[in-house]
Amino acid sequence: MLAPSLEDARAQIELYSLHLRAGHSVPDTTLSPAERQRAATFRSREAARSFVAGRLLCRSVLSRATGCAPRSVAIALSPEGRPYLPDHPDIDFNLSRTADIVALAVSRNGRVGLDIEQPGRLDEAEIRHLAPLVLSHEEADWLRQFSTSQRPAVFLALWAGKEAVLKCHGRGLLVDPRPIATGMPRTIQGIQSHTHNLRDGSQIHRGLEPRFIWAVTIENPVAVPAWQHQDDIACLIRTHE
Repeated sequence: MLAPSLEDARAQIELYSLHLRAGHSVPDTTLSPAERQRAATFRSREAARSFVAGRLLCRSVLSRATGCAPRSVAIALSPEGRPYLPDHPDIDFNLSRTADIVALAVSRNGRVGLDIEQPGRLDEAEIRHLAPLVLSHEEADWLRQFSTSQRPAVFLALWAGKEAVLKCHGRGLLVDPRPIATGMPRTIQGIQSHTHNLRDGSQIHRGLEPRFIWAVTIENPVAVPAWQHQDDIACLIRTHE
């Protein structure tokens, strides 16, 4: 069961993940009509399932933070497509997904941006192609110091940090990610737990969980957040009944 701790830690952020097991269906009974319509537009069953699972996790957690029933949580989209709570401006949240994980960050301490990446999803050739598009010259030089086997994880840690910053500010890939400096851990072990203060006063936390690499950016500095992992969709469904 996901612990309803947000109400007791207003100066913190909460991180949640939901593992999507193969073959398990995800009901859409708590989604709004607009969300069901959006789910129906996805071309692949996997993408639709991931979207529905993200909204299920989101409504389960936000229902406790807002005191509303999961079906009654009003979720709107900004002009840039960023979800927000129009009835609760003091609460911000952000979602991210991999192939089999959906993750959620919730904050009462300003805006928040979250990105998770699946280890091993990029090979060396893909990194060589992507690095000039997303890394600064300094970051690219730093990346080359690592062995070929280590570079994918290091690159994804750098990319997750930039993505989290962009999502926190609601700009997405409309902004060139290369100038965004998120700090460079000195060793491969450093990406397992790393905190960096940004020039604008916001803060980024980075880490490594068993199934994903993650980064979260928070508008106002907080203590290193801890994850709450959920492997049972049925448990979330029961909280809605």
